[in-house]
Amino acid sequence: MFGTMKILLITPPLLQPNTPYAATPLLTAWLRQNGHDAVQADLSLELLLKLFSKKGVGELCRKLENREEAQAFIDASADYRLTIDNVMEFLQDRDPAAYMRIAVRGWLPEGPHLAHAYRQQEQVGWNFRGLEAEDRARHLASLYLDDIAEAAKLHDPAFGFSRYAEKLSVSLPGFGRIRDALESTDSLFFPGSEAIDNFAEGKITTGGSGSWLEKLTDAQMEKHAPEMVALTVPFPGCLFGALAVARRIRQTHPAVRIVMGGGYVNTELRELRDPAIFDYVDYIVLDSGMLPLLRLANGEKPVRTFVRENGTVRFIEGRGEPIAHDSLPAPVYDGLEMQNYFGMFEMLNPVTRLWSDGRWNKLMLAHGCCWSRCAFCDTTIDYICRYDPAAPGTVCDWMVAVMKETGFNGFHFVDEALPPDLLNGLCDEILQRRLEVEWWGNIRFEKRLSKPLIQKMAAAGCIAVTGGLETCCDRTLKLMRKGITVDGAAEVLGNLADAGIMTHAYLMYGFPTQTLEEIFQALETVRSLFDSGVLHSAFWHRFALTAHSEITRDPGKYSIVVPDPPPADFARNEIPFEENFDYDPETVGEALRAATYNYMHGAALDRPVSQWLEQNF
Repeated sequence: MFGTMKILLITPPLLQPNTPYAATPLLTAWLRQNGHDAVQADLSLELLLKLFSKKGVGELCRKLENREEAQAFIDASADYRLTIDNVMEFLQDRDPAAYMRIAVRGWLPEGPHLAHAYRQQEQVGWNFRGLEAEDRARHLASLYLDDIAEAAKLHDPAFGFSRYAEKLSVSLPGFGRIRDALESTDSLFFPGSEAIDNFAEGKITTGGSGSWLEKLTDAQMEKHAPEMVALTVPFPGCLFGALAVARRIRQTHPAVRIVMGGGYVNTELRELRDPAIFDYVDYIVLDSGMLPLLRLANGEKPVRTFVRENGTVRFIEGRGEPIAHDSLPAPVYDGLEMQNYFGMFEMLNPVTRLWSDGRWNKLMLAHGCCWSRCAFCDTTIDYICRYDPAAPGTVCDWMVAVMKETGFNGFHFVDEALPPDLLNGLCDEILQRRLEVEWWGNIRFEKRLSKPLIQKMAAAGCIAVTGGLETCCDRTLKLMRKGITVDGAAEVLGNLADAGIMTHAYLMYGFPTQTLEEIFQALETVRSLFDSGVLHSAFWHRFALTAHSEITRDPGKYSIVVPDPPPADFARNEIPFEENFDYDPETVGEALRAATYNYMHGAALDRPVSQWLEQNF
């Protein structure tokens, strides 16, 4: 067994910049509790701060010189350089008084997003939905950053505000494409990003070094001199950035061991067979990272870990009880520059704003899902099927510790679904301790969420909830084993609205056996919920069949055909399937999103839903 190990935990690009992602603060605290010298860094935030600066905008302009499609941005480059630092200080809450300049039209240069917003307000007469000057400035400043990001995409098409090369990383059957991109030309942001486009045309060129991400990685390695680096990859849009960081560490510090884990790994790489990724990392760990990471740090036999041995991939199942959620320490935030995070207010909807604006301390009340029966969900994977709640007192202890360290009293509970029994106890604990907090999280619109419990939640600081209405149709809700009904969910939504709690619904189209008539009915229900004021925000997602769901295990029950999958040695999650819909899902999806976007802005509520759907058929 080793002694104390120096471990650097990194959040790679790109994620939302308003608050730290939850993984490294918890893992850092856990490793320290077990005797290791753990530190953390957020390279996603640092990379965006490089772009959104006077120097970064200037370098972007130089990269775009002589690009005809970028001429408007180049023409306004002096105005962008003049205003960018003030905008960032405002969005970071360093200069609150800057709203007086930002909210007045003419001070910010107007790219496509900002100009469209002004044009839309003039045409529709929403007048930014009556926003106060401070919030109006925050909205305009966010669209201004979107315009800079749009210009950045002209240089690097893989760049997105909270994702990078996402399309390349989703359901990637082989590692070759991403490896070729990693080893190709440099860009403003990451090594090899131009190759994502070039690869499709068969053009691969050899790049140099010195990208922003490489320099940021070098700085962290020099600062901390770690023996091990752990990279969290929660989403497909973080994979390329994580591997670019790992690539740089391999080049400059080949003796450092590199570990990769996170949500993307847990869902996409469970059947990994391609050994090429181990040119960049040494270990890939599955499921809750606490025990696998601690075993590696202690020099003990790995558990639930992929390694490369003799040129082939080996999965070491190992033994060891999962770490009890109630025994975990409170997350720690030193090493993360909290004052540098910045919020984005792009959509004029108060619930949607919660994801991208505000400094939310992220906590999880329970590991896994208290329901874990939905047929479309990854119910066979540890992060869903192993339900392990913390005690209400433990959660409150975490909240107190985190508030003391960060100075923020807002919490986002990131559970799959907040358990009603645990919520009841937590609210009692918050009220007994008289904690002044605000919080929000994901729930199930189920009957256990009673009116008295909802009123208690509001008294204990709950400001918003999100939850799945899915197909919004009792037949298909029963088929998917959701455990709710439309009428029951509507009653819960009404009680939430009466208590002053904002609501957001996840909606689904393209579910197996779902008919066009059922979609008409679902949209009418959604319209009615918005019109009555009990639903405040919603978004339609197209159903995706995943490898670890009940539907995949028994497709005949859902009247679909799943063809034999093509060979996949790297990532596998979303699975194609055959279904005889009486509508075109793409066309229906566009209509549903257009209607709901209007509903969220209080518009078109008196328009018959048939007009949204029939005009496309």
